[in-house]
Amino acid sequence: MLAMLFASSLIAIVSAQALPAANPTAPPLPQTETQPISPSIPATPKAQPERVDKVHRIAPAQAGVALPMDTITVTLPIEKADLLDPKAKSGRLILFFRDVESRTQGEPLDGPFFEDPQPIGSVEVDAIKPGTPISLAESSLWWPGGSELFEGTYEVQAVLDVNIDERGHLAAGNLVSKVVTVELTRDAAEVIALELTDKIPSPALPDLKNVEWIDLPSALLSKFAGRVVTHRAGVIFPAEYHNIKAKRRIWPTIYVIPGFGGRWTDAADLARKINLAGVSQLWPQAVYVILDPESPLGHHGFVNSALNGPRGLALVSELIPYLQERFRLIRDPSARVLTGHSSGAWTSVWLALNYPETFGAAFASAPDPLDFHAFQMNDLYRDENLFVGEDGIERPSFREPIGPGHEFVPMLVREEIQMERAISPNGTSGEQWDSWAAMFSPAAELEHKPRRLCNPMTGVIDPVTIEAWSRFDIARRISNDWDRWGKLFVERVRVIVGERDSFYLERAAIRLRDAIAAHAREQTAAGKEFPTGPGYIEIVPGATHDSVFPIAQFKFNGEIREYLRRAGHHD
Repeated sequence: MLAMLFASSLIAIVSAQALPAANPTAPPLPQTETQPISPSIPATPKAQPERVDKVHRIAPAQAGVALPMDTITVTLPIEKADLLDPKAKSGRLILFFRDVESRTQGEPLDGPFFEDPQPIGSVEVDAIKPGTPISLAESSLWWPGGSELFEGTYEVQAVLDVNIDERGHLAAGNLVSKVVTVELTRDAAEVIALELTDKIPSPALPDLKNVEWIDLPSALLSKFAGRVVTHRAGVIFPAEYHNIKAKRRIWPTIYVIPGFGGRWTDAADLARKINLAGVSQLWPQAVYVILDPESPLGHHGFVNSALNGPRGLALVSELIPYLQERFRLIRDPSARVLTGHSSGAWTSVWLALNYPETFGAAFASAPDPLDFHAFQMNDLYRDENLFVGEDGIERPSFREPIGPGHEFVPMLVREEIQMERAISPNGTSGEQWDSWAAMFSPAAELEHKPRRLCNPMTGVIDPVTIEAWSRFDIARRISNDWDRWGKLFVERVRVIVGERDSFYLERAAIRLRDAIAAHAREQTAAGKEFPTGPGYIEIVPGATHDSVFPIAQFKFNGEIREYLRRAGHHD
């Protein structure tokens, strides 16, 4: 979901309350404060907070009332023509609006905004001609409706998305306008003229003494994509790595998978934190490899997919062997640890279960849904509509606690998916739901784009797509093969989730925790053995998607050190 929070305040991490390390001989699922569970004690569901939905600002036009149509044009000035890559002949022009009274922060281009969804409009540009205005007219696509519906003062910013090799509208090489403030009313036809005057630069890779940047061509991924695709990573060395007198010369490796929107460039921030005086010992002493989980279609999750290619296979057969040859890394799987937050957490669990001969353990905080029966607030196997429940109530996608008994819902699933459609109607926006589709869906017929999970206008779920998604349902895989997947989970995977996760991710974690405990009880009752290990799923009382991160990070750091020490890889 949200990008991995290694950039979060170190103060929060250092001051987080220390939690006890997992006991390697404990039952597979330890007790938590909120919902005690063991092989003999069933969980007791907690009452859900009362929901308060956002009051939406933009109302639809009254039936039979024709509103004056605005004129909106965007131009690449002739004197700025050199900004455009000569190979870029077409693209998608996207307009992002932001109500000046909105509580969102940043520029309009930072959208789509979860905490207060703002309007978006776009149009396909078949031929980019400097000096010729591009009009957002009849062929344009809008959410929640055209600009004629807007009332008030807005900031507006345009981006011309021409980079098909990187994710999203903020990819390097895309052209953007300055932010312009406009007054919009329903009873007048406004004229808005924007100019594309800047180009988004490539990510900066700072020269740091303890970081090395990797850009390794991938034969597998290049063959799949029909162009050169590289493995990108940031390798962070421990303080003693280059000390020839150091007690340890060969090091364990911690593979970090950034969450949604995170990149390998996150290594720069993490490297500074790891080596800060006075706090370096809080971190396990290892080589950290920050992976790049992004493809042109979004966070690829290192799954082998129809749209993103053999990402997992390429990781374990190309990048990791290369790193082993180039750096002094312990080659045993027990010396390779996975960790991540949010989408990176889901990926950590997926890789640990699929490639046990490569990785020894996974430490995951707030993972994307581990059980597709609880995909946020949806049951993908039983629900017919992604947007609305059987009770007629719109399903939420993002929430914020506003007290112990209430939560504010600023964004619905319908809004999130339709904002993505407004950015890219063919499902290639690179945003969250489109990214999941690129990970889990088959390719749409005759097109290199993902088959949609649902109709983006009605929310009706496609059962054929669900069948394809089910292959990536971790809980289903465990229930279908307890001897392999269940055993690996309880022996190698640690999961921590906030009780009030902003994206309702605790629901899937709790379902999986309870399913494993129920299976353990059944095995015990039948006189059969069920594996035990340090794996667990822990629900942190009151924590959200963001606030659980420093808590989990603090606990995981201690547990990773202990895990590596027991394996003989840490002093």
